Amino acid sequence: MPENPEERDIVAILTPVPNGKVLAALCAVNGAHGQVIETSAGAFAVLDDASEGAADKAGEAISAFVKTQPVLAMERRAGQLTVTKWEAGENKGTLPPGLALDQAPGAITTLLTGAQTIDELAETHADKVFSARTGRIKALRDLRKLAKQAKAQQQG
Repeated sequence: MPENPEERDIVAILTPVPNGKVLAALCAVNGAHGQVIETSAGAFAVLDDASEGAADKAGEAISAFVKTQPVLAMERRAGQLTVTKWEAGENKGTLPPGLALDQAPGAITTLLTGAQTIDELAETHADKVFSARTGRIKALRDLRKLAKQAKAQQQG
């Protein structure tokens, strides 16, 4: 693995999901392990697996859950950024990176440009970082618990 953060391959999923814990559990349920950072524009996941096809697999799975809003699967390989739009589990094609990142949170931009690593972002956003590295059963339990909490907040 390259020492320079600007040379590392990165796979990240930007979602409209406002709760980082929910996205972390969704990622874990779908085998997309990594770290999740919650931002004002939604949570995003940086996957441990930066291999070819990992972004598509995660984009398809997460967008199938979100359904009504797009999810962006972003890959940086050899300094080249590719952004794919996913909706309801379907690939809707690539977007120009500049357009896709125009309104993205600064944390995404600094990560994808290599200015900061996910670990450096986690240090400065400790209360907004969640692990997506649990097993599927635990992640399903977490999702159930979070759904109950959300329902109670809506009713209360």
